[in-house]
Amino acid sequence: MKESFKSRNLQLTGVSVLHPDGYRRSFGNVTASPAEDAVSNFATALASLTGEHYAAGILTTANQLELG
Repeated sequence: MKESFKSRNLQLTGVSVLHPDGYRRSFGNVTASPAEDAVSNFATALASLTGEHYAAGILTTANQLELG
């Protein structure tokens, strides 16, 4: 079996006055190995632009498999 990187997505969970129970924002085409501070800085920049607070997120990676 051969495995190779296909894609990575970032989903941030945000809270705001309009959404006190939280909601999710998704971002596709994230690099294969984003630095921890890059993700944190992105969430901080997004919060400063929107006035929302982001406390959690999910990074999802898809790998392509070749069997045989």
